[in-house]
Amino acid sequence: MDFRIKRTAVLIKVIVILLVFISYIDLTKNNYLFNDTDKDRHDLHIEPSGPSTPEGIRLTAVNDSCNSMVLTWYTTEEALEPKVIYSTEPTFIESVTVVPTIKKIDSTYIYSANLKYLESDTTYYYNISSDSSNKRDMLNFTTLPIRNATSLKFLVFGDSRSQQEQRNEVAKKITENFDDIEFTIHTGDIVYDGRIQSQWDAYFDDVEILTKNIPGYYIEGNHEQKSQKMYDNIPLPSNGINSRYYNFSIGPINFIGLNTERDISEQTPWLEEVLKNSHKDNDTLWNIAYMHRPIFNSMNDRPDRSDLIAAWCPLFEEYNFDFVYAGHNHYYERSYPMNSLKQFDDSSSYDFENPSNPMYFITGGAGAPLYDRDTNPSYAPFYSKTYHFLIVDINVDDIKEETTLSLETWAMPNDYSEIYLIDNITIVKKGAFINIHSPSTNQLIGKVAPNFNVSVDKVKLKPTWFTINTTWYTIDEGNTNFTFTGSTGTINQTAWGFQPNGTVNIQFYVNNSWGKIESNSVTVRKDITLPNISILNPIPYQLFGRVAPNFLY
Repeated sequence: MDFRIKRTAVLIKVIVILLVFISYIDLTKNNYLFNDTDKDRHDLHIEPSGPSTPEGIRLTAVNDSCNSMVLTWYTTEEALEPKVIYSTEPTFIESVTVVPTIKKIDSTYIYSANLKYLESDTTYYYNISSDSSNKRDMLNFTTLPIRNATSLKFLVFGDSRSQQEQRNEVAKKITENFDDIEFTIHTGDIVYDGRIQSQWDAYFDDVEILTKNIPGYYIEGNHEQKSQKMYDNIPLPSNGINSRYYNFSIGPINFIGLNTERDISEQTPWLEEVLKNSHKDNDTLWNIAYMHRPIFNSMNDRPDRSDLIAAWCPLFEEYNFDFVYAGHNHYYERSYPMNSLKQFDDSSSYDFENPSNPMYFITGGAGAPLYDRDTNPSYAPFYSKTYHFLIVDINVDDIKEETTLSLETWAMPNDYSEIYLIDNITIVKKGAFINIHSPSTNQLIGKVAPNFNVSVDKVKLKPTWFTINTTWYTIDEGNTNFTFTGSTGTINQTAWGFQPNGTVNIQFYVNNSWGKIESNSVTVRKDITLPNISILNPIPYQLFGRVAPNFLY
């Protein structure tokens, strides 16, 4: 009898083990556990709900984001009467109803509703429902500002990929600490395998706390696997053919999303045309690009992208790009203002005025396993191996005739406690800057006053800002000013003659009709004393043979 009881108990244990194993296989088959080469373990954090309840709500824009918005969500059972009701009043006394488009992908139903003819910079309240029994509570979003807006605030992050707990915590930290972000930018590797629909569902469940209220823009990463599912799940702006790369403008910024996973030969002429048009646009004061793979790399197994350096960097420099964001490497890194030859300006680390080259950022800390940087390049001394995100705040001051960009990088510790600031910079663009081509620093000059060659370059700002009125120079600390026209001339000979031997500071100025002044200077050396050499050896008429004489003076 005891033997039969024991045998029964053993059989029960075997059956339980088999059931657990079958469940595991089923979960793996449906990709609820991701096969990550980084050997992370993942658990879903999906709130229990009915199969027809709208889940994973996200906001994007395909047209002008100041007067339209796209709401996308999913269910695992087809909705009978899917719709969105929205209004500028939370009471919904006057409201609009939109019936979404529906697309079935694997066992998921994807719904997208394009809300058009909205007012800019306005809060809208909305309800999403599948039928009378399956709907979400009232939510809201705010449309983005028009082009001549004087302020704008947005977030940049990337590589959310596979660690669901971490990416959920990052989203929570953002919403808990910043209630004035107007939109987000994701630099790619949104999920671990973009071909698997359940991973898209899981991602938008994990970050819905952020995406249900704030619109986002996304670019393709290598883990999206060039899958159409990305674009089925995320409606994005179009380049006229597809949404794999695109541009859009919000407030004073021209944004360009570039795709490092696709052929760049078709993107490069498109990019140049976009930049030409942007340069003519008087509302564009800043140019920002974002992509997945970095152009410049500090990892041994990931060399610099020589193709992008040759094709895109010259355009970034010609059209005065400000920032280039990338992901792919799972850490934070910031460069100095730098050109394609990695020549950089390290005269300032945190505060910049009219930088002449773009700054390159890597932001890959939104949920993927973190990496160590292999090298410490001198062009990019700012690095942190942390979960993080970037907050960018731009302001335009018509009275001061300048625009300011402030960037803060916030990190989340491994225990998910309070976020902390790891980097912050400020860039000011204003007026004009004077390039002094000659004379050069410490150039030795005698009695004759030097020639000069300078150029006054206006920063790409509003055309009403800094209209050049007068140019002048001084060599006596401003006691006497000499006006000049054009870019070349000669320093006043009489004034030069009054300068004693030694260093002379030549200061060049330019102002506008409002009296706003910019300047630059160069220090040269004046020496009008003729040298006097006394020859001590050899003496006059001294006789020498084959051996050359020594000399002493």
